[in-house]
Amino acid sequence: MTQYRERLKMMAALASAAILTACGGGGSDAPAAAASYAPQSLSSNAAAADTGVLMLPLEVLGSGSPRAPVIVDAGLGVEAGKLGSVSKLWFQCHRCGFYGAPEYEAVTDLPVRIKASVRILGGVGSADEANVPWIDITDANVTLADDERLHGGINGGLYTTRVTIALDAATRARLVALPARNRVQFRFNGTDGESNGYRVLDLQLQNSAAEDVGNNNIVRFDPQSERGASASDTDVAAGKALWYGHGVLDKSSIVTRKLQAACASCHAENGRDLQYFNYSNNAIVQRSRFHGLSDTQGRQVAAFLRTSLDQVPYVAKARPWNPPYQPGPGLDCHADDCATAWSAGAGLEAVLSSPADALKALFGRDVKQPLSISQNDVDAVMNAGATMNAREIPVPLQFPDWNAWLPTIHPLDVWPTSADGSGFTNGAAFPGQGGTKNPNGKYKELISWLTAHRNPNGNMADWSHLTPDQRAQIMEMFYIAGWEGYNYLGGGRGNHIAGSGQTGAQVGGANLKQLAASTTTDAWGKPNAFSTNAFIERAVASMLHWNSVKQWEMAQDFSLEGNQQWFIGDKDKTTGAWKGRGEAHGWPFNSVSLFFLAPHMVYQEDRQADGHVTREWVTAWETDNIVGSYYRSNQWYQLQMSVNPGGQSNWVNFPMDWPYLTAFDDYIAQKVGDATPAARAAQSAHFVRLLQARIKSAQYVNNDIVLYDPNQPDLVANAGRYGRGQVLKHLSTTNYLDNSNRDGVGRTRFHFLDEVADGMYLKVINGSILMFNSLYVNQPIANWRRCDPANTMLGEPEDVAGFRYCLDVARKPLGVRADGSRFMNSNALYQSTTEQVEQYGLWKAAQLGADPARLKVWRDWTDAAWPN
Repeated sequence: MTQYRERLKMMAALASAAILTACGGGGSDAPAAAASYAPQSLSSNAAAADTGVLMLPLEVLGSGSPRAPVIVDAGLGVEAGKLGSVSKLWFQCHRCGFYGAPEYEAVTDLPVRIKASVRILGGVGSADEANVPWIDITDANVTLADDERLHGGINGGLYTTRVTIALDAATRARLVALPARNRVQFRFNGTDGESNGYRVLDLQLQNSAAEDVGNNNIVRFDPQSERGASASDTDVAAGKALWYGHGVLDKSSIVTRKLQAACASCHAENGRDLQYFNYSNNAIVQRSRFHGLSDTQGRQVAAFLRTSLDQVPYVAKARPWNPPYQPGPGLDCHADDCATAWSAGAGLEAVLSSPADALKALFGRDVKQPLSISQNDVDAVMNAGATMNAREIPVPLQFPDWNAWLPTIHPLDVWPTSADGSGFTNGAAFPGQGGTKNPNGKYKELISWLTAHRNPNGNMADWSHLTPDQRAQIMEMFYIAGWEGYNYLGGGRGNHIAGSGQTGAQVGGANLKQLAASTTTDAWGKPNAFSTNAFIERAVASMLHWNSVKQWEMAQDFSLEGNQQWFIGDKDKTTGAWKGRGEAHGWPFNSVSLFFLAPHMVYQEDRQADGHVTREWVTAWETDNIVGSYYRSNQWYQLQMSVNPGGQSNWVNFPMDWPYLTAFDDYIAQKVGDATPAARAAQSAHFVRLLQARIKSAQYVNNDIVLYDPNQPDLVANAGRYGRGQVLKHLSTTNYLDNSNRDGVGRTRFHFLDEVADGMYLKVINGSILMFNSLYVNQPIANWRRCDPANTMLGEPEDVAGFRYCLDVARKPLGVRADGSRFMNSNALYQSTTEQVEQYGLWKAAQLGADPARLKVWRDWTDAAWPN
């Protein structure tokens, strides 16, 4: 066993090449690659092929220099009897595309346009391989699985893609049978300025039925083989100095400007993320080379991390390609020794790909069994008094990988320290906003507090010892720290431009734009990606990604992923007792967090001189891949709901804005469309997530926030704006029904349910009525505010305002068509009052055959709200 482990170490050290991201790891379309340079060949996989071993993953990585493309070999065996059936090469690739903002600084070599290439040599030897052409991995050249293809392609929303290449006659003629092996080569063509490689996670020769016809001895790399390795004190000390050193790293292999940021700046400060997510030693070495360090220095950094982090637990699912917190069964844990496993997620295999499986998972059924969901199953989930465990419900959405969390530019290099000492390190005040903001200082205050208040019993995961005053204090500190960074930027979603002076985002954007070189930016052919607003977006993203990495770091280092009620709640003003809110597991940061990493939160809108908005919701470099951008917004919004939906706090911003979550569930579904069966399936799967979000939001607002505070005349500041009263229009059963007004009928999103399972639509309607009744029927009618159409504090007439939390004074009859059907009366903007919405919902649900007993409870409530 020892010899096997040592052999595995040797093979891994030679073959591994990862996309480790020290301050970033994505990319974008870029100018043409320089393909004429001599490639770097990682030959150990060819050596492994001689022994019949297929070592996975194939890690195709180098320094990123376009002058030195990296080639990795693999060997695939096929029995003679199956050789004639081979028709395609299939592989699963982690980060075969470029995903981020394009490089803009002066470069030694232009960024490449296409990241990855592959060729199938078959039995061709090294002497003749130059005659075999490379195939660039692009949307035009390969066939992607439906989810990847429909959501932006190779450079789209999914960081791990499934790729198929049909083999032409010439390629099939090169294939050989066992005992010979078919050589397949993957090439990393060079960096876009951020990425330094990709991984091939699985590799198969398939027949026309997409069946693997190979005969291969697959060995999966064991990260534990690199843990516990001995290193000299000298190397460890040198690695530590490099890890924490500022002004040591080049920005990249094509931009040699020194960064102010250190390795420790972009990652968890102690490097825990690299150990936890099991980045290989070679990954650390190659990323070090990307940042201008030598091979020896990279090994020293790896030695320091392995030595200093030897107590970080090994988690099998923690891999660079497995999305953190990807929901799946079994992630919750109630023992100290597994308290850190949740962050690894359930793996890529937990990502669902069909609406049928998504419905099974949502309603508690086994996704491997035939679809069978009863009304009781639906009622148990659509229960406003329950707590849906979004952490363990698989979803049809691939979450972001760890690379996507990391800042591509650290705030130190966006707001460097100026002559007066101000900047990111010490805080700064900007002329377009008031007062000094110091997010870095607030982060350090949190570290100090958490260190000083650890449980004296030695159990890092147990925070039950905190007093009510301490709980209130740290909850407020978490809240302030998150908003400190956002307020440092100034402005708000979509607009970080000051009315006079400049915000922090504008100053940071200007600092970055000063570094732009026209020879680099012009080559892209995407001028909008280098506009003033595009650089503001880069500055905004820098701060928000740093903030989220620091939150992950604290959650891990201080075991803050347990009982949310230790940190979220209220101190009773009379008794002084603590009343906690939240779930069994979750982050404690009820503040700016992961939700804010969505492009929909990062973008800076473009406006014409007349005020007309020409770009919104997506960043400037994503305008040619809107669906990919929408997918990313969905990723971060759904991730936030899994990690911390907010502990039944206010409806918006703390830390989730629920209407944005449900809106983007719908936007991505509409963008995908239903023109083909594959598109319809993907759209329906998104609608399942929309259903999940509505259920979770109903449970979220089942809290103690008042319907209306009569002592607060300001409708914007009134507590009612953040409770269940404001959410009534989102949770009305009418949202599940065809929507009819004087101008026609709008078809509901939820008819797809009957396409997936006959009768499912009516079960969900019944469930929605049950959910609505449990939230609203027991609330005294007298506690509601009555709408005043003349009041426009909410930006519109109150009775139709999007943020209303009132009931109309009286009901009006529904409209009646010639055929006897009913419709909601509405204004010129197609807005209907609450009483119209509820009356129509009752009529339509009854027409569809909804449960009479539930309808009666609902009808009795409407009669009490608006007596005839």
